[in-house]
Amino acid sequence: MNKNFQDNIKNVTVIQKQAVEWEEGPLLVIAGPGSGKTRVLTLRIARLLKNSSEENYRILGLTFTNKAADEMRARIEELVPGMNKRLFLGTFHSFCMQVLRNHGAQVGVNPDFTIYSDVKDLNEIIKEIIVELEMENVVMYSKNTNLLPIIQYLQRNLIEPNEYLSSLKSDDESMIAIEEIYRMYWDKLRKLNALDFDSLIFKTYLLFKKYPYIANHYRKMYRYICIDEFQDTNLAQYQMIKQLTGDKNNNIFVVADDNQLIYQWNGASDKRLNEFKEQYGANVIQLVDNFRCPPEVVHLANNLISFNKGRLNNKDQFQVVRKTKQNPDVLRVKRLLSFDEEVKWIVKDIKFRKENLNSSDTFAIIARTNKLLSAVYKALQENKIPVVISKRKNSFESPALSWMDSILHLANKRNDIKYLSESVSSFGFFTQKFIDKEEIVAWSEARDGDYLNGFYNCISNYNMDLNFLNSFKLDLVEGKNFMSFIEKTIEWLDKEVTALEEQHEKIYMEERVVLKEMINSFYYKYGNDNSVTLSMFLQELDLAAKQTEPKTECVQCLTIHSAKGKEFEHVYLLGLVEDELPSFWSRKKGENSLEMEEERRNCFVAITRTNETLTLTFADNYNGWSKKPSRFLYEMGLLD
Repeated sequence: MNKNFQDNIKNVTVIQKQAVEWEEGPLLVIAGPGSGKTRVLTLRIARLLKNSSEENYRILGLTFTNKAADEMRARIEELVPGMNKRLFLGTFHSFCMQVLRNHGAQVGVNPDFTIYSDVKDLNEIIKEIIVELEMENVVMYSKNTNLLPIIQYLQRNLIEPNEYLSSLKSDDESMIAIEEIYRMYWDKLRKLNALDFDSLIFKTYLLFKKYPYIANHYRKMYRYICIDEFQDTNLAQYQMIKQLTGDKNNNIFVVADDNQLIYQWNGASDKRLNEFKEQYGANVIQLVDNFRCPPEVVHLANNLISFNKGRLNNKDQFQVVRKTKQNPDVLRVKRLLSFDEEVKWIVKDIKFRKENLNSSDTFAIIARTNKLLSAVYKALQENKIPVVISKRKNSFESPALSWMDSILHLANKRNDIKYLSESVSSFGFFTQKFIDKEEIVAWSEARDGDYLNGFYNCISNYNMDLNFLNSFKLDLVEGKNFMSFIEKTIEWLDKEVTALEEQHEKIYMEERVVLKEMINSFYYKYGNDNSVTLSMFLQELDLAAKQTEPKTECVQCLTIHSAKGKEFEHVYLLGLVEDELPSFWSRKKGENSLEMEEERRNCFVAITRTNETLTLTFADNYNGWSKKPSRFLYEMGLLD
């Protein structure tokens, strides 16, 4: 065994070691915040790889974020060097992307499919459908309803277009309209050879279900399956996994915490863990030690979550591991007269702490909604305190990299007017050179319909960097080497963006780091394999988040959902009032509703992000409306 691995095994608890050394059969590991679950999962995978000598023995590891997968992969490489080639470790979407790339033709998906990750693109498809249908009931319904969430809901619940009305047992006109829009949505994506995030999962489920021999192929390939954050799986993800494992491969190891189930709106269910236990006959191990939070916060969390009824049976409370420090600021509750006063107090407090505490300390301001966060963000900026709003970006915001993304997609689909339009507008913005789209279309269609060649013909008339133009022609238009084009274009863009406004240059430089990291990850995954295609690169790029990691000195403003899985020295949870946390919607649903229980879990997740201090704030008045203190403050035992 590798010495690094042996040293790590020595430092786990008895119960953690049981999970790491679990051999055969299904296991559910209940792991609360700060319980070392990532370490357990990483050590288990490393141990399985180390103990197997067969070249064909592979492990499938599924996570919910690329960042989590990358961190685990790097750690496993340290523990068992050279073993990662026998491990697929990625998100559900990246696994399904790989499956459909190899076998998707069976369900109408060609290997060079495009992934539409931007909501804007999907809404454009829906708008086109509504115009084409010209049905009065469709137009009226679409004016009053955001249709994309409905389509997402249907896909996450494995309802095909021809099954929608029968599942509702309804002949309501608005329901007929939705079914028609949904059917055409699928048809449009099929004609575009495109998938959205939800259809990636749905199509893989259909593939495994309709062609069991393909599921069996992957079942034989991956002898062990490990899944992180299993409580967040929606029905489509769970059923896809069930099709994959079948009745024969029950070496499935899942890590979950029902107290952190905060994605019911995305299809997660409080019944999922019990379903898993019953349907797989799984054993259960609970990691009860909390190594992250101060004892005071552990007690708050235990008090709060005990009010939820829909929890797994026979669960133990979290156990305090850390010793209490004599720090009067470890837990503070602050009541202000108004939201404006609440914001001012938080900003003043953070400013004081940043001037007097360790400069490497991390700060997070967490709220239920972006609306509350935006006010704090603005106030911190006005006080010259470095701050960032942490959120996922599915597309590049800098015009330069937005252009590169569009032109690469145009190279993959050379007659796609959408990518031509995006390439023209973004190129014109950052180069200040006028491009006539209609002229490109006319020139291209008079020849072979190749818009990429038409775009090159247009820009070649300008006085531009010759290395860039030559690479555009040889590496992209003639398809010699798309990676060479990317590298030469980045060199060219580095010079071009210096002429832009400071803010645009700043965004470009930040996103350039993300692109470089993604390219390095792509090389790591595929090497210099000559069979690697542009479409494969674009699929990976479409799945990748485009935001950078915030610098340590920046205060992070996060919604509770964005904060999940992270930890900070100093956490501020603001807006602890009725109608904010818990939300108005959950209050309307009732005291014992699923929605109220999820709000309580939201609060639980928020307070357990800290490893040093927790500050809870609320005000009597928000934007002219009187508010009562959140019930969660009473449930935690902080108010009488």
